[in-house]
Amino acid sequence: MWDMYHKKFDKEILLKIKELYRYDNWHAVLAILYDYLIIIFSIFLSEQSYWFLPLTILLIGSRQRALATILHEASHSALTKNKKFGQILGTYFSGYLIFQSWNSYCVSHVKNHHPKLGTDSDPDYKYYKDSGIFQTYSRIEFFWRFCVSQILCLKLFRNFKYLIKNRLFSDITRTELFKLLLSQLILFVIGTYFVGYKFYVIYWLLPYLTAFQMITWFIELSEHYPMIQTAKNNLEASRNRFSHAIEHFFTGIHGENYHLIHHLFPAIPFWNLEKAHKILMKDFDYQEVNKDFGGIFFSKNNNAPMWKVLWSKYEAA
Repeated sequence: MWDMYHKKFDKEILLKIKELYRYDNWHAVLAILYDYLIIIFSIFLSEQSYWFLPLTILLIGSRQRALATILHEASHSALTKNKKFGQILGTYFSGYLIFQSWNSYCVSHVKNHHPKLGTDSDPDYKYYKDSGIFQTYSRIEFFWRFCVSQILCLKLFRNFKYLIKNRLFSDITRTELFKLLLSQLILFVIGTYFVGYKFYVIYWLLPYLTAFQMITWFIELSEHYPMIQTAKNNLEASRNRFSHAIEHFFTGIHGENYHLIHHLFPAIPFWNLEKAHKILMKDFDYQEVNKDFGGIFFSKNNNAPMWKVLWSKYEAA
């Protein structure tokens, strides 16, 4: 365990942030419908020509990640004004469809990740450590292990194991498991009716086991690596991302690029995170930690993206 100093913002800033804690029941519905439409469009492309299949897999995998973000927002009670409605959207319409249970996610993320950030009780930090990313490597070995092999989906079973262990089975009840399996059955039936039996394997499981795992790895690594080991306060422990528009489309879904803000104020609804960023930029300390943030691979500003920074820090073997 390590003690982390928590930044104290001025009262004026906190009052403006407080105004952003305004929820409704329509932003989330529109977000989910948007994700569904992209999935449907992606399938339509490949049904016209299988040359589009790689793009389809990438698009669907990114929208499966978007559904994980919906579950994430619901777990913080930040998705909707009606919290029961938010839980329904965060499970039957998102989380259950990507094999993530409500109870397991809330324990793993809300109970253990946020309050225990950077400790061995934090499952995300433990996942970093278990991956070996904090060990010493040559530049080539580091980038092969943690970048190239992830792009080639050579680590998909390890990534999948983490999700199944921490986001599905860790605290799931028999009742919730039944609900999840029922949701998968309904998805299978609907997809098969419109597309055929190939739907569930080609258009759901294949993207989930490949693109979704890859995108999730790069997003979640960028959230806290490598600063989590050396951060002295909560401003230094997480990262906002400012990605190029195309990268943002695949990785900045529903405001999850503002991960530092999320850790500072986890109950701000995703549609107000950009407003929160503008307010917080009036604070000198927050402004300082953001001045070097870029994207994961490509930035929309003049700052180097995360992987370029990592590359420059490693000496050639």
